[in-house]
Amino acid sequence: MAADDIERLRRIYDAFDRRAVDDLLADLAHDMEWRAPDTLPWGGHRHGPEGVRTMVECLDEHVDGGWGDPDDYLDAGDRVIVLGRLRGTARATGATFEAAFAHVWTLGDGMPVACDVYLDTGAVLKAIGRG
Repeated sequence: MAADDIERLRRIYDAFDRRAVDDLLADLAHDMEWRAPDTLPWGGHRHGPEGVRTMVECLDEHVDGGWGDPDDYLDAGDRVIVLGRLRGTARATGATFEAAFAHVWTLGDGMPVACDVYLDTGAVLKAIGRG
């Protein structure tokens, strides 16, 4: 796993937490594929810059706080697995939540081309009033 790959992913998490979407998009491939659990309002399959932008906007409608706190970056060949915790407050209910996640980033030519989100959705859905 190249140090540049890890640095790029750290910038992505930082940009997401700041809701700096243009900074986030600068570190993603133009044909980025984002896949998250369909049960989440911001979930589903998103494609390209507009798909990522829409996902961030939808998340922001429902959650106040950061996107996630990465704990570990694991080398998996052309993938990097990031383990961490999503922490936030549901805007509709004021309930706080914490949920473990695994983000599987696929890299192509040094750029993230896909992210598959695995998340304990139960705690999140309960907090936002959908569980």
